[in-house]
Amino acid sequence: MSGLNLFTIPPHRAFADALADGLIARFGGDTLGLARGIVLVPNNRAKRAIQDAFVRASEGGLLLPRLVAVGDPELDEAVLEAVEDAEPVPAAVDPLQRRMILARLIQESGAQVDAAEAVRLAGELASTLDQLLIEEVAPSRLRDLDLGELSSHWERSLALFEVVLERWPHELARLGRIDLAERRTRLLAKVARRWREAPPPGFVCAAGITASAPAIARV
Repeated sequence: MSGLNLFTIPPHRAFADALADGLIARFGGDTLGLARGIVLVPNNRAKRAIQDAFVRASEGGLLLPRLVAVGDPELDEAVLEAVEDAEPVPAAVDPLQRRMILARLIQESGAQVDAAEAVRLAGELASTLDQLLIEEVAPSRLRDLDLGELSSHWERSLALFEVVLERWPHELARLGRIDLAERRTRLLAKVARRWREAPPPGFVCAAGITASAPAIARV
C-alpha cells in the first residue's frame, strides 16, 4: 500500500466543493479514475453535501467515487460493498424497541419510577452504552472508577446501570440482534481487515473525519 498523503482545505473554501474539485483534478483524467475510489466521510449529511458538490463540478457528467459515511451509528451495508465482502453481520436492534425494553427492565429492577421516567432513563442508559461500545470500553470497567466524593451518587447510578450490564445482553440474544453501535464497529473491523489483506484498487480518501473511535482509526 502506498504511503499516506495529507491535504488541507483553506478555511475560506467550501469544504465539499474544494474536496470535489481536488479529487476531480487529481483522478478525473482517467474515465474510471474517480469511480474506482472510495471517500470516507463523517456522516450522511456530509455524504449528501459532497455528492451535490460533485454534481456541481462535473459539468458534462462523471462517474463518482463510492461515498461511505463512517461516523453515523446507522452504518449500512455500503461499507461492506466497498470491500466486496458479503459475510453477514447480525442485524441491529431497532432503537425504539431497545428503549422500550430497557424501560421495562428498569421498572422490573425495582426502581421507583413511573413509565415516562423509565423511558427517559432508558434513553440515557442507551446513550451511555452506545458511547462505551463506540470507544470499545467494556461496561464492566465502570465499576472500577474512583469518583471520590461522588461515590454515593455513583453507586446509585451504577445500580441502575446494572440493568444494562447484566440483563441487556440476554435480551439481545433472545432477539437475535446486536446493538447498532456494535454493528457499526464490526462492519468497520471487517473493512480494516479486508483492506490489510487486499487494499482497494483505487484511491481511498478520508475527508473531514475527526472521530477518535478505535474502529474508525483502524480503517
